Amino acid sequence: MDAPQFNKEMDHLLSSTGVVDQDVFVQLAEAYGYGAATTIGWVQVKLDVLNVRIAKGQSVWLYEPSQGRAIPVSTTAAFANWVAQHFPGVSLAAVSA
Repeated sequence: MDAPQFNKEMDHLLSSTGVVDQDVFVQLAEAYGYGAATTIGWVQVKLDVLNVRIAKGQSVWLYEPSQGRAIPVSTTAAFANWVAQHFPGVSLAAVSA
């Protein structure tokens, strides 16, 4: 699968399900850990998809490594805390419902 198709499918998956399971978390963490502007930007775009979902009143499930499972998150503040903990320095785009 080429990169544009992969990105389109991941965006659709995140938007429609709101689930960041362990596999998706690892993909995000590896891209973030690479440290390049393009990979960190990629992570930011994926996180923004989830932030929009939450702003629309839909919950997300976010993998929490310390618990070994996904936890429900339903507020932008809780989501921002999760992002700050796992992806420090990534700025979420401002969204409105």
